[in-house]
Amino acid sequence: MPYLRVSVQILLFLVFALGGAYRFFQPIEGLAEKMLWVSYFDPIVVRAIALMEIICGLGIVLPFLIKNPSFDFLFYSGSLLMIIMLGAAVTHIWIGDYRQIFGNLLLLSLLFFVTFPDILSSADSA
Repeated sequence: MPYLRVSVQILLFLVFALGGAYRFFQPIEGLAEKMLWVSYFDPIVVRAIALMEIICGLGIVLPFLIKNPSFDFLFYSGSLLMIIMLGAAVTHIWIGDYRQIFGNLLLLSLLFFVTFPDILSSADSA
């Protein structure tokens, strides 16, 4: 199970850090053509979401690089990304873009898996 968790952490890093960087550096008009939700938000909000995804994506893999951190990067990064994904799912429901909700829920469940491993392991042993 530990190898699966590490693999999922790396996958989430790639999805959020690289995907956030893509959304951060692309012109808003180009993003609005590809992603319906972008046209419903101010460009500053879109950039802020992308920046938070980049920072939290890095925070997911930071525990691999820093031994004995005094700050729980994984917990806070994963928790913030779960809030962002929950907000994304609500936004997709609100604008009627229902196809995107499944991706949000998949990412939400993967984030829960890596952020709260103790909850899942205690459920297995019970």
